Amino acid sequence: MILPMNQANRLKNQISSRWEASPAERGRKPFRHFPTPQDRQLYSIITLLITSLLAVLLYFLLPLFSFQLTGSALVYGLVSLCLFACLHPWLELFLERRFYPERFLYRQLVEDYGRVVRQTSDLDTLLPFVASTLATTLHRQSVTIWFYQAEDSLLTLAHVEGTLAVEDLVELPLDLPQGPLLGAQPVLALPESALRQGLLLLGIETVAALSLQDELVGLIGLGQGIQGQSSGPETLQVLDWMAAQLALAVKNARLIAELAETLDKLQLAYRRTIDAQDEERRNLAVELHDDILSRLTTMGMTLSNSQRQLTSDPARLQSCLELLGQETRYLNGRLREITQGLHPAVLADLGLIAALQAYMDSLSKLALPASAPRTIDLTAQGFDGSRIDDPKLERDLYYITRQALDNAIKHAQAEQIFIHLRWRDDAVTVTIQDTGVGLKAAPELLMGQQGHLGLLSLHERVLAWQGRLSFQTGPGQGTTVYARLPIHQPSPNPTHLQAFTHYLRSR
Repeated sequence: MILPMNQANRLKNQISSRWEASPAERGRKPFRHFPTPQDRQLYSIITLLITSLLAVLLYFLLPLFSFQLTGSALVYGLVSLCLFACLHPWLELFLERRFYPERFLYRQLVEDYGRVVRQTSDLDTLLPFVASTLATTLHRQSVTIWFYQAEDSLLTLAHVEGTLAVEDLVELPLDLPQGPLLGAQPVLALPESALRQGLLLLGIETVAALSLQDELVGLIGLGQGIQGQSSGPETLQVLDWMAAQLALAVKNARLIAELAETLDKLQLAYRRTIDAQDEERRNLAVELHDDILSRLTTMGMTLSNSQRQLTSDPARLQSCLELLGQETRYLNGRLREITQGLHPAVLADLGLIAALQAYMDSLSKLALPASAPRTIDLTAQGFDGSRIDDPKLERDLYYITRQALDNAIKHAQAEQIFIHLRWRDDAVTVTIQDTGVGLKAAPELLMGQQGHLGLLSLHERVLAWQGRLSFQTGPGQGTTVYARLPIHQPSPNPTHLQAFTHYLRSR
């Protein structure tokens, strides 16, 4: 994933500001910039000595090849200066890399790390770069990077460079407070704990916490040195600096990944909502076209026929008017049923339990399929005639219960359906259980598919309240739908229980 330039610059400024802050602000020792002036003086002296030796060697070797160095000492000095100018940068880099690998690492990171962070926020690219750089430059048998899972208090292995003493140990318990983990330090300096024992078992010699202020992000672990090198002060400083920058990069990558995941979920939810709305519109259009409009057409034809019979056959006019009256009453009832399905008035007037009772009463008056249940048992605990203050929550509880009930009536082929609502201090739970055939596949696979938009509606309504929705089903075992929605209004009487039984006319 390529970061936009403004995000990369902002991330770079955050890194710079963190490490240009005072030691008291970041709680760590300031990292020295290498090479220091003393180092440069030493490198210059060594380079001057080597240059002088090469110049003397050339002075004596050139005559052997019939090449006479003519001129004064000035020419000889110019040759020496040219040699010094050519050799000094190379020797400085060679000496620093040979005798001070930590210092060379710092310079390499300054040049490369910012470029990598600007170009990518993909952890699959960033972690191997950091681990391989540490392993190669510090000559370590292994470098591990761990991520912290706060909910489980575990460190999980995110990337490993090299080999570990125990290959299958990919999780470590974090049984230490974050304070002792701050800063780079040898593992033996940690307090006695399961984390310390696990790190030693893996052959990790030095660790540094990936932390941002008070938030622990993860851990970097260095294995033993390939040539027996130990972690000196400069190694600890480099590792500490790397851990701080990597923590910021990891946090940035996680935020970007979470943002992308959230966008994907929002797009999926939007598409599902559009599909559900289209399905509702289609069902309403079918209902109006196949029943209401056809009856209105019949009524129109009856009225036209009645007008012709006003003079020719007044006796038949009475029967036509009676038929129109029946059709008018029927259409009035059907339109009331449709509008009640969109937003039942009894829900706003009398509350959740009364609205569910009214809906189940209306079901007993409809021509239901032969596979519909014989009875529906409704129990409500904690309501005691009280109302939920939030009308939107009460509305969604009504539709969640009704949608699960409609699904059971249409698909379950059950003898009975049991509905239980419970209002407690911090949540309202809805349980709908049937004795039917069970779902043919997992609810997650059916959700949103053709004919199962009801499951999608359930999921979206529960998710909107940060609730929890679960299913228990199996072939021949029936289906239980459980929804839990948090509420900030405790029940006035949580032990009160109501029970109702509704008989359907399907059999």
